[in-house]
Amino acid sequence: MQTSLTGTEPRASARAESRSLKRVRHAFTLAETLVSILLVGGLLAVVLDTTGAAIFGQQRTADRGIGVLLAQDLMTEILSQVYEEPDETGVFGREASESSATRADFDDVDDYSGWKGTPPKEKDGTEIPDRTGWRRSVVVEYVDPEDIEKIVAGETGIKQITVTVEYKGLPMASLVAVRTLAADRCAPGS
Repeated sequence: MQTSLTGTEPRASARAESRSLKRVRHAFTLAETLVSILLVGGLLAVVLDTTGAAIFGQQRTADRGIGVLLAQDLMTEILSQVYEEPDETGVFGREASESSATRADFDDVDDYSGWKGTPPKEKDGTEIPDRTGWRRSVVVEYVDPEDIEKIVAGETGIKQITVTVEYKGLPMASLVAVRTLAADRCAPGS
């Protein structure tokens, strides 16, 4: 009988081994699944946040470009005007005959001082399309001929013009230029 027991031992051992192999799991546990979901969810949140920031940054860059163009347009218009009032005794700012409703009557640089416009419009009052939420403003000041960064109260022959453009209350562009009386006097046809 010993022989038969010995002969059956390998078979019993094989069956036990076979049963233990059948118990080997071939699936994820609930804990492993939850950890995977948390990791993937966290990575997804980071990716979406980064993508959103990139899109916001691109939009902000585009808005700044529009702001610069709007500022350049207005600054070009202002610099095309003469330094001082050509027809009347000049006062700083708009004369009584010049309306603030449109810039059509503005005929010298300081007429633009204190002007603000929203939405942006052309000189004749025509609204620039697709620019809702944009605002342009102008400051004109006399500056010291020895130090043009120094603002002074009286006539010096030099005016500093600052054009600022905002979108939804945020500054997008600011341009500064100077205009001199001497340049007008030296211009052809003066």
